[in-house]
Amino acid sequence: MDIQVARFREVLGLLKPAVPRKTTLPVLMNVLLKDGMAMATDLETFVTVPVPEADTPCLIPYADVIKMLQYTQGGESLHIEAGDGKVSLSWSEGKSTFPSKDVSGFPEIPEFVPVAEAPFDSDALIPAMVSVLPYVARKDDRPVLSGVTMVMGEPIEIAAGDGFRMAYQVLPFSFPQNITVIVPASSVSALCHLWEKTPRTPPLSSEVDSLIPVLMAKKETTVAYDGKTGLRFSFGQSATAIVKLIEGSPPAWLKLIPKEEPVLQSQVMASQLDLAVRRLRGIAKEGADIIRMEFNEDSAIISARGGDQEAESTIKTFDTKGFPAEVGINATYLLDYLNGKEGIVSITTTGKGSPVVFQHQRNPKVIIMPMNIAEKAPDEAAEEAPDEAAEGVPAEEADQAPAEPADQAPPEPAPEPAPAPKRPRANKKKR
Repeated sequence: MDIQVARFREVLGLLKPAVPRKTTLPVLMNVLLKDGMAMATDLETFVTVPVPEADTPCLIPYADVIKMLQYTQGGESLHIEAGDGKVSLSWSEGKSTFPSKDVSGFPEIPEFVPVAEAPFDSDALIPAMVSVLPYVARKDDRPVLSGVTMVMGEPIEIAAGDGFRMAYQVLPFSFPQNITVIVPASSVSALCHLWEKTPRTPPLSSEVDSLIPVLMAKKETTVAYDGKTGLRFSFGQSATAIVKLIEGSPPAWLKLIPKEEPVLQSQVMASQLDLAVRRLRGIAKEGADIIRMEFNEDSAIISARGGDQEAESTIKTFDTKGFPAEVGINATYLLDYLNGKEGIVSITTTGKGSPVVFQHQRNPKVIIMPMNIAEKAPDEAAEEAPDEAAEGVPAEEADQAPAEPADQAPPEPAPEPAPAPKRPRANKKKR
């Protein structure tokens, strides 16, 4: 097999997210070259890239080869030859030989027979999936919360949540079959990588000498469903990814979005709120990691309590209605949400104990469950267990919360507040 070094680097680069760094199945740390294709998988995502030159089956140790190719001229012609448990790569100025495993040990690409498929503008679809990724659950005990939910139909709805917060976005697309699927978080990251690295397909035009059609062209991805366990994402002629879906029924995300008229709505500058929270974060950590926000007509008092300390900061608000009102938010979740945001953030809530809804420009709507901010002594409040609202169900609606399917994981409780640290005793000097 002969291929240009630059082209082979490009192929391996596309396959990168599907090659696991650590695995109990060492063969997965290789790339399979076979039948005009290059393939890689972590058993959740199968990525294939057309390589017409791949006429001899062999396994390429990904990490070793990609490191070696970094120091090889891109214009060189690379000759790949396999045999006797080894694979050799040679070019005009050198040669490298690596141990290679039997290709029969590499997992077969799952058979995929689509029952429904549709083209999508991947410049909208993939970023929407990535934007809710920070809100998936990080624990493995609730698989249905560890991926991104896609409600396919008309429109397309994207959601993710960990039981204490969730993100939700609607896309003006349609799919010919009404299905709800859960895409693993690692697969979403792999799809983002392919979206970023695959070239755009410019429209047919007589302006062949202009770069404008290329730069302005949309990236189109065809999404197919096989009716059983997978989705297939085809990025033009450049790459294809088959995603194994997470089994189970995701939460009814729409039912978690407040429908009542908000009792409080306000707008703040994201950068000002972020700065105020960071200023108070150290004190909040000394208590229950709660940030209190008290809204008035044209300002909001951001405060925190911890141990015997209290601090507050005032920021300007816009179009506030329903004041005065006070809500408590987990400081970590609030900073995660504000990270990197510029401009105005809208904040609404439908009542005491109800979720707090954040909206920023065209980003997903984010819902965070409030924390208990009853007027108690700081030490007493820090030791108190979270109430029903902190466990993912609004206190006022606990009796009316919709029943969940039997195979659905209950909302994840809020993290338990850390106890306030003990003060060291001062050493008394003897006279």
